Formats: sequence, structure tokens, C-alpha cells
Amino acid sequence: MNKTEREQLKHNEAADAIVAASSYLSRYGRTLGLAAVAVLLLVGSVAGYRAFKARAEERAQAQLAAAVEILNAPVAQAPAPGLAPTPPAPGTYATEAARADAALKQLLATAEGFGNTDAGIRARYYAASLHAETGRVKEAADLYTQVRDAAGASTLLGRMASLGLASMQVRQKQFDPAIKALQELAQRRDGPLPVDAVLVQLAEAYQQAGRAAEASQTLQRVVDEFPQSPYAADARQRVEALQATAKVS
Repeated sequence: MNKTEREQLKHNEAADAIVAASSYLSRYGRTLGLAAVAVLLLVGSVAGYRAFKARAEERAQAQLAAAVEILNAPVAQAPAPGLAPTPPAPGTYATEAARADAALKQLLATAEGFGNTDAGIRARYYAASLHAETGRVKEAADLYTQVRDAAGASTLLGRMASLGLASMQVRQKQFDPAIKALQELAQRRDGPLPVDAVLVQLAEAYQQAGRAAEASQTLQRVVDEFPQSPYAADARQRVEALQATAKVS
């Protein structure tokens, strides 16, 4: 729906409410005048809220775009041996870590300032991913949980957050909740997540938990059910390695 259509929809909704209120008032007389006024005020409040929400989403989108721009910014080259380092050029970061920290700060500001907007929820997800990449597992797990709850567990972003949370739980050796979540995600074949990728992560969770037989069975599913998967060749090799280890033991 384009902007013109959205504006027309708002106009039609408001007009319909006003017409309905006027008709009701003419039928029942002045005793309901205050009720009609209340209806009109409610229409105005709804329209005002929608306008406020749209403006908040626009600001959140702008802040999220700024964070993405930071993530895509160049990193300064290390100086040649024997040469003193020079300050990075404008828009360039001295190190990967400095760039990640700057992006994380912008993402968290967006998430905290616009937490109920779509862009704010996405910013929180990206912040969780940055925490995960830099080894801040607990912080990542907390943010993934917030994203799942805010976006809804059945949405694409909610399921991606559940996948990220399970990965963090494995890294914290919280195997049971991670395996349970991954099993549920793997059963949703009509969902937006590729099941083969979920199965690979589930197999990793089994293996980390010391459940080698279940890891092998799960990887074999990738080979059998998804032969064209980019994970199939690696899954086959891992199955062979696990089976060889089982024979030795």
C-alpha cells in the first residue's frame, strides 16, 4: 500500500466514523450530544496516534540506517612496519572492534528509543548478533529473548531470534532448552527458516551435549532429506566422522 492509499484509508475511516456519529445523534436527539462529541474526540485521538506512530517509525528507520552505514564503513589499513600510525580518515574506523562498538552503540540507542517500532526491534536483533560475534554471550541471549517476545515467536524475525538464542544457550552449555527450541523450529517445514540449516545447528547442539548418536542421526537427515543443500556435503563428512568415532569407542 503506497502513501496515497494509506492517507485515503485514514480519511475514509475518519469520515465513516463522523457520519455514523452524526446519524446516531440526529436519531436520538440532544441527550446523546456528549456521546457524539466523545466519538469525534476518539476519532481524532486514533488519527493522532497513527500519525505519531508513523513519525516514530520514520525516525527509527533513520537511526537504523545510520547504524548500518557504520557497519559498512571502511576500516583503516594498518601502518607499514616502522611507520607511526596515522589518524583514520573521516568515516573510517581504526579497527574492526572500534567500528563494531560504534555500530552497537547506535543500534542500542535505536532499540531503546524506539523499542515498539519494527525498526527498533530489528535494531535489537542486530545488536544481539554483534554481541554474539564479539563473545558477549549473555548480552546476546538477553537481546535475542527480547526480540523473540517483541516480534512474536511465529514471525521470521522471532524465529531468527529463537535460533540465535539457542546458539547462545549451547555456548553457555544450556543444552536442554536449546535442543528443545531447535527441535520445534525444525518441525516447522512451512516456516520461513530453512530446515536444513536448523538441523545442522540442532546436530551441533546434540554433539556439544555429548549425544553423538542423535547428532549423527540429525546430520543424516540433512543428507537424505536435503541432498541439494549447501550443508549436505559437510553433513555427510561429519556423519562418517561420528560413526568412525563410535566404532573406535
